[in-house]
Amino acid sequence: MAKLDVDQYVAAVAARLAHLTQTYAIVFFASIATMFAILAYASSAGLAARIALATIVVANTVYGVLAAKSALDDLKAMLDDAVDDFSGSSFGAHLKQIPMALFTGVSVVLVLAMGVTQLWAIISA
Repeated sequence: MAKLDVDQYVAAVAARLAHLTQTYAIVFFASIATMFAILAYASSAGLAARIALATIVVANTVYGVLAAKSALDDLKAMLDDAVDDFSGSSFGAHLKQIPMALFTGVSVVLVLAMGVTQLWAIISA
């Protein structure tokens, strides 16, 4: 397969960064909505309603982990391609220093922590 030209590469990176940003926005706003529902209704809700709420929390968490990790993995691959193209430059050296594995791990852990905290709030209510 042919390599991307610079414009195609920049467009692909920008699109994947937009996907990552949209994923985070969806997860955070859905988490805010579910926390509101948990705090407002979980203590008086029956078992079926709590299970439904827990299902929403699990779905949001799974989506957040999978979509964010996918976008970050794609960005890592694009970053590796860019570093090869910029080898020997200061910019390329700086790109090599970006700890993508750490960023991906922290992102996954934080999304999981939000989901676990919300499940704990449902159980505790």
